[in-house]
Formats: sequence, C-alpha cells, structure tokens
Amino acid sequence: MPNRCTELINNLSARQRNFTFEEASALIEEIYNDCTIDTVDRFHNVFFYEMCPLLSVANKVGGQNTRIVFTGADARFDGMIYLGMPQKVQRVEMTAAIDGHNDALQMELLRERGHAPAFQRIDAKGTKRNREFGPNPTTMISSRDYDDGVLAPLISNTMAAKLDKSTSNPDYVGAWLGIVFDDWCCPKDIFEKKKRFDPLCRRLLHSNPSILETFPRVFFVGVSRKYIFDCNDS
Repeated sequence: MPNRCTELINNLSARQRNFTFEEASALIEEIYNDCTIDTVDRFHNVFFYEMCPLLSVANKVGGQNTRIVFTGADARFDGMIYLGMPQKVQRVEMTAAIDGHNDALQMELLRERGHAPAFQRIDAKGTKRNREFGPNPTTMISSRDYDDGVLAPLISNTMAAKLDKSTSNPDYVGAWLGIVFDDWCCPKDIFEKKKRFDPLCRRLLHSNPSILETFPRVFFVGVSRKYIFDCNDS
C-alpha cells in the first residue's frame, strides 16, 4: 500500500480522535477514491461497514459544527456524533447485514476461475486450504425475489442479533443503530434506490418493532454510500 494511503488510514484510525465533519469526509473520500483496500485486510470491514456509514449518518442528521469520533475496536459502540451548539453527544452502533462467508467464497471463486455468480449462494466445501467448488452457474433472480428472499431475511437476522447483544451491552440503550447492507444490486440513481429500498426498510421496521425500543433511531445505509433511510422519515 502506498505511503500516502498508510498515512491517511493511520490518521483516520487514530483512537478517539475528534474530527470535524469536513475533516472526516476529506479523509474518507481520499481513501475511497485513491487507495486499494484488500478484502482480507481488517481495515476493509472497519472502513466500509463502520466509518463510511457513520459519515453518511452524520451527513443525514448533522449541520454546522457537527463532529465525529470513530471509537475503535476497544469501544462498546462504533462511533459518536456531536450535534449542534451546545453539542449533544450521540452514540452510534453500526452493524453489517452482509454474508461475509459467502462474499469470501465469491472472491475465492473469482480468483480461481475468473468469474463468479453474484447475489446467490456459492456451492463449496472444505477449508481455504483444500477448497472444492461446485459448478456454480449464474442463475437469474428477480429484484423482488432477491429483496424478499435474500436481503430482507439477512437484515432481519442482523437486527435480531443486535437486539440479543444489547441485553449484555448497556451502552446500546439510547444509541442510534445503522444497518449497513449491499445496495449495489440496484442502479446508482438515488431515486431508483429509494423507490426500491424505502418500502423494504419500512416493512422491516414494522415487522421488528422492538428494535426501536432499544435503539430510538435506526438508519439503513447502503455500502454504495448513495443510499440512506432514516426511521424518522417513515
């Protein structure tokens, strides 16, 4: 990794550093546009599933004088947003509704064969040392079948897991929750994304009402950094 990228990542990762929104945004934009982050690098998940989404939430709710703290791996939540003057401190927890194991298998298959099907389960057995892949043909799936049969259960399970974890983490009570999901399956146009995902987010909140009893404000954030849904908008 180029020295400049290492410097940027170290600056962004500085433990408990209090950034202005503009400082955090500039660092994230430069890393996103100019640095290659390998999927096996621990910083990959922190950057795409915690830092970028936290910035999206801050951009959604913040205004003048907004500040951001990325709390780091030792903290019991992922970040803090300082809002307004005098500043209110809001804890924020991020969670990724991402099938990391299947994503890793896709990357392995892509490296081995030069192609891999997207948005479907990868047929494989064994460990990384002795992996054997099945045929894994690409099959067609409608956007509705994908959203209802794959994405919605994945997000619901993620919400349930976070609620279960909240019973042993008192810092979650009163924190905001950001649920990060893969929205690359939808065109980049924000209006198309909202048309497709807003009803799904409303439906998930309606079918999981207890989530708002622990987390008073819930956001659904696309990994594309283009889409965000706030429960207060529903």
